[in-house]
Amino acid sequence: MARLSSPLPTQDPGLGEKFSARTQRLVNRDGSFNVRRLGPTWVQGDWYHYWVSLSWPRFIAAVTGWFTFLNVCFALGFLALGYEQSLLGAPTSTSELERFLHAFFFSVQTFNSVGYGVISPKGIPAGLLASFEALVGVLTFALITGLLYARFSKPTARILFSDAAIITPPDPKTGLRKLMLRIANERTNTVIDMKARLIFSVMQPDFTRRYYALPLERDNVMFLPLNWTLVHDIDPESPLYELTAEDLEQQNAEILILLRGFDDTYAQDINARCSYRYDELRWNHRFVRPYRTTESGETLLDLALISTTEQG
Repeated sequence: MARLSSPLPTQDPGLGEKFSARTQRLVNRDGSFNVRRLGPTWVQGDWYHYWVSLSWPRFIAAVTGWFTFLNVCFALGFLALGYEQSLLGAPTSTSELERFLHAFFFSVQTFNSVGYGVISPKGIPAGLLASFEALVGVLTFALITGLLYARFSKPTARILFSDAAIITPPDPKTGLRKLMLRIANERTNTVIDMKARLIFSVMQPDFTRRYYALPLERDNVMFLPLNWTLVHDIDPESPLYELTAEDLEQQNAEILILLRGFDDTYAQDINARCSYRYDELRWNHRFVRPYRTTESGETLLDLALISTTEQG
């Protein structure tokens, strides 16, 4: 097995060095960390972060469930005060289910201030309960509106990473290879001052992780309207120098990517992460150019070609 030529590893990026067994990948392809935490999943009192971080299906289910729960409680409250004694204009019904449904629908109307006027509270106790429900409804919708705004306004990066990184054939002149991976912005918005960092991670026989910085030919671009191919020269100073596919597999190698840029739409910084394991490297391949120029001089970028490679 070839040895890493880099004399000193870079600082641990925060993913840990000492392990008790061979690990899986450190960073998943979607940018999340391959870490499962034990214990509470949220900090007590940090409700804002909890609700903003929920997935959309769970958020919608939670809001719907909370809305239904509150209205069920208030409907039961009106029934406890007496169906005919608390609800003026309520339809006469002998079925308990129909009574509950009429009280529930009245609660929904009061909760969201629709007020069709068919049913109204009767008496002071029912009026007080309806007033309190109206206040709860206003506050609840204000909170939901704020959470919806926070979820929609939260800046997120939609960076498209190539399915695989490539290691090119040796250059005919220098005999050296290059490590390449390709990115593009999936959105049509403008991302400026994009910066990239690459870290090469390997696991030693004692299950210790080591991290090595991979210098890039160009580690930043001013604009990102097209694709950007990140290129690392595998020269004698590179930790990848003279390593083979078998060496990378034995060392459970992984290449970590961190991108950071400024989103002109949100006017905020955004970041994206990804990684490539040893089995996601294509040897002796080259990327196919994903853009072309039309007869009118317009440049066309085909995102479907971002991951397309050809044998070198």
